[in-house]
Formats: sequence, structure tokens, C-alpha cells
Amino acid sequence: MKAGANRIEAVVTDIITVNELVKRFHFRRTDGGLLPTFSGGAHIVVEMRDEERTRLNPYSLMSSPLDTRDYTISVRRDDAGRGGSLFMHSRVEPGQRMVISSPVNLFSLDLRARKHLMIAGGIGITPFLAQTAQLAAEGGNFELHYCFRNDGVGSYADFLRQRYDRKVNLYRSDLQETFELERVLATQPLGTHLYVCGPEGMIDWVRATAAGLGWPGETVHYEHFAAPQPGKPFDVTLALSGIDIRVGEHESLLEAIEAAGIDPPYLCRGGVCGQCETNVISHDGKFLHNDHWLSEEDRRSGCKIMPCVSRFEGRSLVLER
Repeated sequence: MKAGANRIEAVVTDIITVNELVKRFHFRRTDGGLLPTFSGGAHIVVEMRDEERTRLNPYSLMSSPLDTRDYTISVRRDDAGRGGSLFMHSRVEPGQRMVISSPVNLFSLDLRARKHLMIAGGIGITPFLAQTAQLAAEGGNFELHYCFRNDGVGSYADFLRQRYDRKVNLYRSDLQETFELERVLATQPLGTHLYVCGPEGMIDWVRATAAGLGWPGETVHYEHFAAPQPGKPFDVTLALSGIDIRVGEHESLLEAIEAAGIDPPYLCRGGVCGQCETNVISHDGKFLHNDHWLSEEDRRSGCKIMPCVSRFEGRSLVLER
């Protein structure tokens, strides 16, 4: 755990199978003390030491901000991913010591809002578990719409419905239950803020529909951590450090930079916070931009890259680091 994130020595106290794809992990401090406070929407970065490799993956905190004896995350298994979720599902056991970061919140509630409208898809439900607990304790006004494929992967759907009753609306695609997004957005009272977390396509749909209905941009909040994608290995020169590195097929550019002994800043490691933005000095090839931070102008210029999630294909790449 490096720049921008404080290390916490933690122990895995419990692992619970939620459904066929999701497991819940509980962490406590190894010294028995309270964990740092956080607000709904925060995430932590979990360090996974996999033989010679170290992965650092972000996960939303789903536990109540009112109780910091314990941090809880849910991890969806991705059999086609780079191995982080498979490591958590197959290699982590209760009693195991791990390193986690202090919480960072890039998806916080705007407490000036008169109402909070929440839209979740799949595992994107996790930050809303913490946010609804926070709002319920404070008497906040919220409405949650949760879309998922079937009952087998509807993580925490029954829990949410039982706890919050009519504030929670569930939609199962296998039952052809349709979420009427435009109607929901068009009937909200003034002062409502919108929050969406889930697959990229869902986030784009919600944001575009809200914009089309005239929702001000500052009232629309979203979170989607892009996972680093595997790809062809490529070579990079780090100009200020004076070293050459090779980025492996299943390694992110950020991980390769860190493996070379350099500590670049980060907060999310998912292409949304902008902390690891890096200037490109020269390149001969094409960028594979996978982030949610750079503007289209920045991408076209070829002058910037987000090393946490983006890749490169070509003959040469020189970065400012």
C-alpha cells in the first residue's frame, strides 16, 4: 500500500457465501482497535500477495458507517479477470492476516439533497448498503432501485427489502421485470440527487437519460471502478526515473511501475479518481484507454495516460515518471 493510502494490518474474521458468485469478507484490526471512520460510498484497497506478485484491488465498504469495529466488503468472482477476485474466493481464509487501506470516498452522499435516488445493478449494490444505513440512522429520505439477473445473484435483495420495505424496488430480468427509468427520473421532487453504481452500460444509460430529462450534472453521482484488462506485453521508458520496464500480459502499467520501486500516487486504482494521471513524453503506437477520468481531448492528444487501467500497443512509449 503506497502513496495516498494508509496501511492497516487486518485479520479476516469471517467469510460468508452470499450466492453462487459473491462472497462477503469481514476484516478487523489485528490490534483489536477501532478502524478509521468512513461515510457511505467509501472504498478500501485490499492487498493480495500472490506468490511473487502483489495485487491491490479496490472494494466498496458495505458495512454500516455507524460501527467501525468491522469492515465488510463483497467480492464477485470473475473467472475471466486477472485473478484478484479468484484469489479472494479461493486463497483467503478466516484468520488470515491481510493489509488493507484506510477508506477513501469518491462516491459520497450529498447531504444537501432533499432526497437520494439510488440505482444499482448487480454487485453495484454494495456501496448502497452503507449509504442506506447512514441515511436511515440520520432520518434521510431515500429510494433504491436494484436490478439483477435472477434470485441466485441478487445480493442482499431480501435483506434490503425486509429492512426498508417500500423504499426498495427490485427488478429481476429473468422474470422480465422492467425498470422504467425515465418515469422514475421524471417524477422525482426538486432537490433530489441521483446515485448509480453497476455495469458500465447501465451507468451510461442512467446518466444519458438523466441528462436528456434536464437533471443538472452536479446532482448525478456515479461509481464504476474499471478493472485493469489483460493485453499484449509492452515496454515503457520512465524518463525521470531513468529506467525501462516491461508490462506483462496480466499486469497493469501501474503495477509494473510499482514493481520497479516507484511509488506513484493513487486513490482508487480503477480509473476514476485521477490521482495516477501521467504525462506522456513520446509514443509510437496506440493507447487503450480504459479509464473514466480523461477527457476525449486528452485521449486524442496522446499526452496523458491513466496507468491503473489503461494499456498501450506499439513500438515505444516514454512517460514522465
